[in-house]
Amino acid sequence: MRRFAKMVVAGLLLASVSASVAMADYNKGLKYFTKYIKKAHQIKSPVLLQKVGAKTPDDLDALFKDNAKLLIQKLEAAGLKKEAKGVEKIAKKHKLKDLKDFFIGVLNGKLPAG
Repeated sequence: MRRFAKMVVAGLLLASVSASVAMADYNKGLKYFTKYIKKAHQIKSPVLLQKVGAKTPDDLDALFKDNAKLLIQKLEAAGLKKEAKGVEKIAKKHKLKDLKDFFIGVLNGKLPAG
């Protein structure tokens, strides 16, 4: 019985570590969005997603293919050139996957404060 309890505790610890690792991508993406995109024009993430026409995670997959070229083009077409440059900086310095995970969280209703 004692061994079973240890296994359950170990499983719970593993699950909590896995959840915090999954949150790290969202949080890194939020950090990159705030630093490189939001500061440029004070645009909020749901508004930005609306301007580029992203409504589902599949839409985001299409936008982030080929180093986010389509996302950058749509931002420039919407008159958001500073934000497009921010995405380019994220692509050069960091992982676009983190930004994509942040946007998926926003689409799923997980909005950052502010």
